[in-house]
Formats: sequence, C-alpha cells, structure tokens
Amino acid sequence: MKFPKTVKHRGLTAKIYARSARDKKYRTSWYAGGKRVQRSFDKLSEAESAARKALRQIARGQTDAASLSPNEVRDLRLAQNALRELDVQLLNAVTEYVVAKKLMPATPLETAAKAWKENVSEVKSVPVEQVVREYLAEREGKIGQRTHHEEELRLNRICGVLQINLNDLSKSALELFFSDELGDLRGKSRNHFRQTFRQLFKFAVRRDYLPQKHRLNETLVNEPSGEAAPEIITPKQFRSLLAAASPDMLPYVALAGFTGARRSEILRMTWKDVWRVDGHIELEARKTKTKQRRLVPIQPALAVWLKPYKRKRGAVWSGTDSTFNHAFDRLMSVCDIKGQNLLRHSYASYRLAQILDP
Repeated sequence: MKFPKTVKHRGLTAKIYARSARDKKYRTSWYAGGKRVQRSFDKLSEAESAARKALRQIARGQTDAASLSPNEVRDLRLAQNALRELDVQLLNAVTEYVVAKKLMPATPLETAAKAWKENVSEVKSVPVEQVVREYLAEREGKIGQRTHHEEELRLNRICGVLQINLNDLSKSALELFFSDELGDLRGKSRNHFRQTFRQLFKFAVRRDYLPQKHRLNETLVNEPSGEAAPEIITPKQFRSLLAAASPDMLPYVALAGFTGARRSEILRMTWKDVWRVDGHIELEARKTKTKQRRLVPIQPALAVWLKPYKRKRGAVWSGTDSTFNHAFDRLMSVCDIKGQNLLRHSYASYRLAQILDP
C-alpha cells in the first residue's frame, strides 16, 4: 500500500501516513478552522475511521470550537447569519465562491454580477420560432414583397433546425448550422443567410431577446462568393438596344441604362414620377425594393431620350409584367445580348467610374 493515503469527503481531505519507526503508530492529519490537526492510531482502520469522522464533522460545521480563535468564531457566526437571509449553507457559499474565483481570479465577483445583470438577467428566454414570427411581422411592408418572401424562406429553414430559445444559441451551434445545414449552398447564398441572421439579432436585441453584447455576429463574417464580377455591356451594345427598342419599350431601356433602377421599380413607375421633381426621377418608398425613397439625377443623355414622352401620362409601361418580359427578351435576342440585370450593372459601373463616389 502506498503512503501517504488520502481520505476525502465533500471536497475535504485528510492524509494518513505509514507507521513510524519510533512508536509503530499510523498518523493522520487534517485541517480544521485553519489549523492542522494530527492524531496517532495503532491500526490503519482506526486512522481511516477517525479521518472520515473528522471530515464529516468539519463538513457539517461541527469543528471543535476550541481550535478556533475568538475572532474566527465571531466571523463564522457573522457569515452564517448573513447567509441565513439567503437560505444558503456556509459550505455551499464557500464552494461557489471558490469555483467562481478559479474562473476569474482577478475580477471581483461584484463586477461579474453587475455585468451578468446588465447582459443576461434582463433577457427574455423565447424560442427562435417566436422571434422569427415577430421579426417578419415587423418587416412586412417595410421591404419589398419579393425580398420579404425570400427572407421568410430562409427564416423557415432556420426555425426547422434551431428549435431552441434564442438566448441559448451559441457561436459553435451557429457555425455548425452553416457548415452542416448550408454546406450544399454557394457562398453567395450562405452570405444571404448571414445577413438575415444579422438583421434578426438586431431585432432580438431591441426586444430584449438577446443581450447587447451577445457576440454571435463574430461568426457571421461573409465568405468570398466565388462568383465572377457582374457583366456589363458596351456603349455600342447599349446604342443597339436603344435603336431597336419599340416606342413602348424604349423608356424602360433608357431609364434602366441611365438610372440603374431595378426592373420592378421601373414597371411600377408612372410618368408623374419621372417629371414631378425637377432634374430628378423620384422613386417612391412604396415602389422600391428597400422601401426607401430615392431621387436619381436625370443625366443629359436620358433627358434627350425621354423628351418625346414629356406629355405622356399613366404608367411608364402600360402592359403586364408577362408581356414586358416577352418583349424585353425578344429585344435582347434581336441585339444578340445575353445576361441578367445588365443595364443596372452597367449603369453602376460606368457611373462609378465617372464620379468616383460609391
């Protein structure tokens, strides 16, 4: 048997030493009231029994009062009285204190408690699904219908996987969601999910569903999309589109190429929007994807192309979305031009090169 032998009880320890050469006795020792206590026994079993009994008494607070100084006895009673108001046992309080100090040895517990109260105690614990429902309800009408639908699809997928309370969501769980659940998507699509999460977390902070310093956004850094830069057309190709466009289609081509407005925005536009603000085209908030009003300057070239339509009234495109799509596809085919959003991308590229101001 190896010595010294250790006897344990509820985190307390006692040591038992081998027989001494002088008196052939086993010695055991433990600490009580901050002082070391030693006893000698003829048999090992007696030493073990005495050690366990002493540790149980210490754990119950039944140490020998004579081993404590008057000041120590006074402090012990004051501590017990203070804890009695909280219905907490002294040993439990000391154990909790020791564990906490090991985690943050240089930080006062009061400082940690205040930080917890500010960042955790006021947070409401609600399921991710409930937060999503409230978020979508708040966003409805503030963003375009198509954008709202796409965001709803992403959030439904999130709810199907993260069936937990939002304030229980960890960074590791969020990283696992992107690697396992969204691993089959392209980088651009995963970045759309990241943007949705960022907006959801901002909403959750406002509703006290997440602490302000939740740090979940640290896992939402966009990744390279791996996609080629947007394609643009040359001035010669744009000229061919304008020349081949019918009188009904030409305003769309000119507005898209000289303002960068989205297709859906132009199809909602009226001639009143074009001429209402001098020198600018007004994109009303209810007609834009982002639900924000924009004023786009009318460039000199655009003014020339739109001059014949100065007296026009009603919608810029009077047909249906379906008839527009067919007509525009035919125009692109006639001009032998292929691509998506070419006019919008081209405007942004050429305009940026012109004014050097994003």
